[in-house]
Amino acid sequence: MKKVFCSLLCLCLAFGNDFTKFYDESDDDIGFGKTPSISTLQTNVEISRNQVVKTKSATQIELARAANIARNGKYIMLVASMIPTLRIADNVNMPLSGYSFGGGIRGGMISYIDGYIGIRGYLSLDINNDKLSPIKKQRDYHSGTFVLLGAGIDIMIDFFIDKSYKNTVGFFVGVGAGALIYFDTSNPIMIPNQDSTKYVFGGNLTVQAGLSGVFAYRHRIEAGIRFLPTQSLVVQEDGVQADFNFYVGYSYKFGR
Repeated sequence: MKKVFCSLLCLCLAFGNDFTKFYDESDDDIGFGKTPSISTLQTNVEISRNQVVKTKSATQIELARAANIARNGKYIMLVASMIPTLRIADNVNMPLSGYSFGGGIRGGMISYIDGYIGIRGYLSLDINNDKLSPIKKQRDYHSGTFVLLGAGIDIMIDFFIDKSYKNTVGFFVGVGAGALIYFDTSNPIMIPNQDSTKYVFGGNLTVQAGLSGVFAYRHRIEAGIRFLPTQSLVVQEDGVQADFNFYVGYSYKFGR
């Protein structure tokens, strides 16, 4: 009797469950296990694409175009700079490292070819002096002055940081040419195995790079490093060497 009851129970369970139906088309639009149509796949891809890609509105495009025009024009820059130096300290041919501090002025034109890339040309004059060094020993032995004349061109890469398109942050790289004179009338420059001199000069290509930020189209603050044309001077041959300088600057753009 028990065997008969178990057989009937198994038979009822088998007929009560349809093992050939693995999904119910009423559960969703596609149905579990049902292959979606090509049109459905295309629709899903388009929805995903619209969610990821955010196109600019007409207002944003107009603001970006106006920003390009507003950032173009003439500018003037004031800089504060520091030049690490190496110079013969005395006639024992002992080099002394130090720092010359000073400042300068630059000016030129800047023009943006699109929302992110700009070109900047400049002429520059920088003056640094050993007496402004924080190292007392350098001030005691040296009182030289660097005068650097330069010209060059920079590539500006700026990124907008607000919806008004007035403010940016970015970086720049550039090349140029320069001529530098270093003179010391109080403490003659000692040149190994040669007579002392009151001045040395050199000229060479310059390379510079740095970071910058623009506020309200006109105001730019930047910090950079410039490799100087004195790379053609060697302390063992010329008595002084200064390969690069660090600087911070503020520039104001004229016009619109």
